[in-house]
Amino acid sequence: MNMPTVLPYFWLYQCAFGLQIPAVALFLAYAFSPRRAFSATATGFLSASLGCHALFVALSAWGAGRLPLASGFEALSAWGLVLTALVVAVEWRYKMGLLGAFLAPLSAATLLMGFRFAQADAAPIPGLDDAWLLAHVALVMASYAPFTAAAGVAGAYLVQERQLKAKRLDPLFYELPSLQALEGLLAALAGAGAGSLGLGLLAGFVWRWHYDHSLGLGDATVLYSVAMVWLYAVGLWLRARGPLRGRRFAWLCLAGFLLVFFGYYLVNLYFGGHEFLQSGGGR
Repeated sequence: MNMPTVLPYFWLYQCAFGLQIPAVALFLAYAFSPRRAFSATATGFLSASLGCHALFVALSAWGAGRLPLASGFEALSAWGLVLTALVVAVEWRYKMGLLGAFLAPLSAATLLMGFRFAQADAAPIPGLDDAWLLAHVALVMASYAPFTAAAGVAGAYLVQERQLKAKRLDPLFYELPSLQALEGLLAALAGAGAGSLGLGLLAGFVWRWHYDHSLGLGDATVLYSVAMVWLYAVGLWLRARGPLRGRRFAWLCLAGFLLVFFGYYLVNLYFGGHEFLQSGGGR
């Protein structure tokens, strides 16, 4: 039996996660006591975490001679990196600490999940040196970050709307963007995720056709991903047409995130992912 080995530069990943803990604590403290020092310091911690994580990925890529996307841990690491970057960008853009209170715990949780798989002795994905397969993995993993961020923004939207309906506007109400701004951000994140996932699927289809002249449509993982693209695409279309605006669209994004989480974390990481990988596919 192969013994798990310590990943090179893993201390940087640990530092990245460690820096997210005070960031989350400060953002949550801001939710109860909205002091600008809390949110500014939290954003600083999160930015430092992003720097450590980016350095970890860069050094891992340099050491391996490839993009680090070949295992469950590496995929989760990429997810967490893009998500943290999105949270930092949103917080710098809106400078609303309460929005960070919804988003920062999600980025920290994503990094925390990575520890479960960090020491696993995973075999590399076959053919990862192929540009189409590399694009497939990178685009699919990049799509999960905006889906996750959209869930946090959806939560903020629902809280904001509930305060408006209850007509009890505590000071935190004024710390969130307007419902219109939140819904616009929500649609942008959902659209970015669906677009990235769709392009990732297209790249995967091209690679699979070159690999064995099949599109892999009998693969449950592929069908699940196609269904997720359609779910978000139809939701965005209905929002543009009018029937699925506001609270309904926010609930759709929350449900979509749960489905994405189920599809990735359980199907890919616990049930082996693509069928052809389970059967030892590869060149």
